[in-house]
Amino acid sequence: MKEFAVFWGCTIQTRFPFLEKSTRIVLDEFNLPYKDIDGFTCCPEKSLVNNVDHASFVVTAARNVALVDELDYDLVSPCTGCVSNLATVKGELCSNPKEKAEVNELLKGVGREFKGTAKLQHLVPFFHDTVGVFAIKQKIKKDFAGMRIALHYGCHMIRPSHALRNDDPIAPVKFDNLIAALGAVSVQFPTKMMCCGQGLDRVDQHDLALQLARVKLKELKALEVDALVLCCPSCFLQFDNNQYLMEKEGEKLGVPVIYFTELLGLALGHTPEELGITAHRVDCAPFLKKWAECSGQAAASTMDDELNAQGAL
Repeated sequence: MKEFAVFWGCTIQTRFPFLEKSTRIVLDEFNLPYKDIDGFTCCPEKSLVNNVDHASFVVTAARNVALVDELDYDLVSPCTGCVSNLATVKGELCSNPKEKAEVNELLKGVGREFKGTAKLQHLVPFFHDTVGVFAIKQKIKKDFAGMRIALHYGCHMIRPSHALRNDDPIAPVKFDNLIAALGAVSVQFPTKMMCCGQGLDRVDQHDLALQLARVKLKELKALEVDALVLCCPSCFLQFDNNQYLMEKEGEKLGVPVIYFTELLGLALGHTPEELGITAHRVDCAPFLKKWAECSGQAAASTMDDELNAQGAL
């Protein structure tokens, strides 16, 4: 497997360092050849920077990609927004030689050159396509059989599809396949592909941001799912932090929110404390309790089968 740099982005390392920890834990578990490299900046964030100054957005992203280009690494990110923004700019420059030349003329001033040779992947498609479902199944120590998981892909894991080309942008399946590999049921629900709404918080529309989150959380509560699983720090901020704010105002939601790397880490045998799940704002104890109950029932069932087999002998 080719060496790759992890692009952490701004939000994970500054607001949710436990998400960085769980990501490192699962990367190490699979002995993946990841690197930390110096020089990465904000991707930059699309909805603000791009709308104010497209040229700055393009040059900043191109410089980040140039860092992995020159090392002949690929790039993997646990942040959907980051990889979407970087892939968007890579696609734009690779299809526009004139703009690419203009950007490289600017980058020459800081000793960089954008080539666009690095492969850019989000962590979920990376685990599905590069690590592989079979390899994941082989390492599971305690699966999630009996658990009902609601997935949130988010807007940017698979879009823009022309730049990322990693799944069906309307009916994606790779995240669902990973959940099935971990033994859980991926619950299908009407708002599955709906935006989390967190971007509205960035433009001072907090009440509207909460409303978008509320719609999905109420639906999931009615469906009695065991957890909402996602892999985007902005979506995590929306569904964990903002759900907590709604609960402080008296709303009864109580939908545990789990990052994909945390779920995978649990399946690999790591504790909630190791993975940082105890640092979440919304209590994940109900999810963990049911998982323990399901695992206990599965173990008892296996033992009964073994005893029955011995009796048959």
